[in-house]
Order: sequence, then C-alpha cells, then structure tokens
Amino acid sequence: MTHYAWTIKSRSLHEVQKVTTLPELHDVLQMMKLPGLAPPAWLTIDPWRDDIPGDGRYVFNEGGPDEWSVVWTRVNYGPGDTE
Repeated sequence: MTHYAWTIKSRSLHEVQKVTTLPELHDVLQMMKLPGLAPPAWLTIDPWRDDIPGDGRYVFNEGGPDEWSVVWTRVNYGPGDTE
C-alpha cells in the first residue's frame, strides 16, 4: 500500500507531521475536527484508493481565520508498495 509523508497546519492547533496510508490520514483529519470540508473531498471519495497525485497541497479558507492546510508527498518503502 502506498504511504504519504504529510503535514497538517492550522492556526488554532499544533502542526502535525506523519507518514501514513491515505485511510490513516483520513482518520487523523476526522479526529482533528477542522472547520469546513474536513477531510477534503479528494480524500473522502474513496479513502482506499492510491491514485491521488504524488505531491500536493490543499488549503481551506486561505487567508481566513479558520485557515488550515495539508501537504503530502508519496513515499515508496520497497517492492511491495504501489508506484
């Protein structure tokens, strides 16, 4: 299964950095209860899929008081991981 190194930043919470699968990132976003569309639509369509871009960024309410963001980079650990 593909893993992603990701960082969630929010004005109201400490920065969170981890390396997980998409379902695990989905779980963290749900636990954080961020305002707006958390977790973002690109992740909630099907959290088991591995076809999101290798690198990306999502920002909610950019410049606003509830701004938060997540950035991610695909990480491959070995032959068993999806490329």
